[in-house]
Amino acid sequence: MTAVLVGNARSQLGAELALSESGRFGFVPDLHLVLAKPSLKQTPQSTAFLSADSADVVMPWAVLWSDRYDIQRIELVKPRLDLDALNAWLASRPASGAAPDVRFALRATDAIVTAGGKTIAEHVDLDFASSDDIVGWLTHQRESARASTLLPPLSGTVQAKTVDWGDTHLEGVRIESREDDAAAKPAPEKLPR
Repeated sequence: MTAVLVGNARSQLGAELALSESGRFGFVPDLHLVLAKPSLKQTPQSTAFLSADSADVVMPWAVLWSDRYDIQRIELVKPRLDLDALNAWLASRPASGAAPDVRFALRATDAIVTAGGKTIAEHVDLDFASSDDIVGWLTHQRESARASTLLPPLSGTVQAKTVDWGDTHLEGVRIESREDDAAAKPAPEKLPR
């Protein structure tokens, strides 16, 4: 299964998935593959745009007898997101062609985000589920002269102990994002007094 994930990262994402060792399976409570020190890179020699101490990839049991490799949830421990390397990878993606449809839940604990060789957010915890295709949204953002939506198609929360962007320093940041359908629902009626 590890070889399948490495191959799918290359063929569907145009990225290199590197691991410090082969993954190991877990079966309780769900089928999952635990990956030690995974990293995603544009090329084997480039800087990783995403790395982590470990990743737990949760899949439906049906993946054992299916020709599809669906992922339900990815849990990352101490991930590091390099925005410069991410932008380089996005710029390397073909301008046309079908992007893979990427939808799953993502949890990360104690993440670090870097840009320009500096840490811009640390001690980041997030718990998101995608309601639409993430890679499609990223591709549209890159190709569009004006972003149609600021936020990706995710619902969930992200918390950061600190965020530094330019001359701005924020502490104790919490952001909650909800799907559009949830925002469009009418407010509940007031209870009688």
